[in-house]
Amino acid sequence: MKYDKMLSKCVSQESDSSKAIVALLTGLAVGAVLGVLFAPSSGEETRTLISDKANDLTGDLKEKYQSVKEKIVAGKDDLTDLKDRTVERVKSKASDLNQEFKAYKEDAKTDIKQASDDLNDSVQNA
Repeated sequence: MKYDKMLSKCVSQESDSSKAIVALLTGLAVGAVLGVLFAPSSGEETRTLISDKANDLTGDLKEKYQSVKEKIVAGKDDLTDLKDRTVERVKSKASDLNQEFKAYKEDAKTDIKQASDDLNDSVQNA
């Protein structure tokens, strides 16, 4: 009952993708039923075949899951390395700027002291 409402709701929507999904699912269901009905194999053979295919599909899905998981882990490791390198570069630049500022400050102090001494000498000699 609820499926009828959901199906009619999907079909009544103006979305092309929902129509395509409904058509695909319908086609898959019809194909599966026809395949079982017209199969030349016995019921036991059909069940074994379905079981084997399901096991193969499960194995394939597990392999793809592992592959995706490994790619995600590798991507995470790459991002962590990039973050660490970036942090080190920023720390290095900050340290360099700090050293340059200290040197500039010392030079400015020396220049001011020299100017003060020169001015003091000028006042003394005048």
